Amino acid sequence: MKKTIIFLLFLSIFSCKTQEQIRREQLVDTMSMQMGESQKLNADNIVRIEELEERLNHIQGSIDTTSHEGQQKRVSFNERLQALEELQKEINEQVKEQDKKMSLIQDKLSKQDKLIEEVLSALKSKSKAKAKKQLSPYEEAMANYKTRKYKLAKPQLEALLAGKLSSRAKPRVIHNLGMIAYRQKRYDDASTYFSKLFTEHPSSIYNPNGLIHLAKTFKAQGDLDQAKETLNLMLTKYPKHHRVKIAKGLLEKYNK
Repeated sequence: MKKTIIFLLFLSIFSCKTQEQIRREQLVDTMSMQMGESQKLNADNIVRIEELEERLNHIQGSIDTTSHEGQQKRVSFNERLQALEELQKEINEQVKEQDKKMSLIQDKLSKQDKLIEEVLSALKSKSKAKAKKQLSPYEEAMANYKTRKYKLAKPQLEALLAGKLSSRAKPRVIHNLGMIAYRQKRYDDASTYFSKLFTEHPSSIYNPNGLIHLAKTFKAQGDLDQAKETLNLMLTKYPKHHRVKIAKGLLEKYNK
C-alpha cells in the first residue's frame, strides 16, 4: 500500500514536470515557426525582386538592341519609362507587404515573450509556495510567534515543549510561551514559564528579557517586593546586558 502511494506521488510529480516541459517546448516551437515564416518571407521577396530585376534587364536589353533585318524594333523611351515606373511601383508594394508581415510577426513574438514571463513567474510562485510548505514545526511556530499570531503559535509551542527539543531550542520555546502568556495577561502561566526558564536554563540568552517580564508579572499580580527582587537579580546576573537600562528604569519606578 505504501509503495503504491509513493509510486502515485512520484508519478504525479513527474507528470507535473512533464507538462511544464511540454509547455515550454511548445512556446519554443511556436517562436521557431514564426522565425521560419519570417525567413521564408524574406527569401520569397528576394526571389520576386530578382524576377523584377530580370524583367528590367530584359527591357534594357531590348532598348540596346537594334533591329536586325527588319525583324526587331527599338523600344521607345516612353515604353522604357513606363516599365521602370511599373517596376518601382511593384517593388514598393512588395516592401510594404513585407513590412506589414514583419510587424505581425513582431507582435506575435512580443506576445510569446509576455507569455514566457508569465509562465516563469508562475513557476517561481510555485517554488516559493513549496518552500513555505516545507517549514518544520519549530520554524512554523517561531514564524507565527514573530508575526504575533499567538492563537496559532501557542498550541504549536506547547506541542514542541511536550516533545523532544535541542538544548538550544527548548529555552526559546519556554521564553516565547512565557511572553505569550504575559501579553494575554495569563500571569500565573507567565511566571511559571519565566521561572522555569531561569531555573532550568540559567545560561540561556533569553533569561535577561525573561527576568524583566517576570518582574512585570509580579508587579501585575500586586507583588511589588518580588518584582524588585527579580530586577535586582537580573542586574546582578547580567550587568553588561543591553537590557540593563530597562531593568534599572523599572526598578527606579517601582521604588517610588
